Amino acid sequence: MRGFEGYKLHAVRERLTLAVNTIVERHRTTGQVLTWRLLHEIETEALKKLEEAGDLDIKYIHMMRSSRWGSIPKVDLPADLKGYKALPVALTMISYAYSTSH
Repeated sequence: MRGFEGYKLHAVRERLTLAVNTIVERHRTTGQVLTWRLLHEIETEALKKLEEAGDLDIKYIHMMRSSRWGSIPKVDLPADLKGYKALPVALTMISYAYSTSH
């Protein structure tokens, strides 16, 4: 049985950052406001890109996503991540990319 392989998690994180930045840029260019629903859509699209590439370990990709049973809303209201103590990596990446993208 293999243990935790940190380099694989690092590879997923780096590739996820690239995917998120590309997707966020597309939405920001059209002037879209980051809503909770859009946050989840970007997360789904970015993780799907990583899975489809086929060269990353799926269990490490799953570590980046939000729980299907989590308490993050999926509504069309502006997303405000303040007040959430622990958030999935993908959501924090998206929020950061949206706030720093011009």
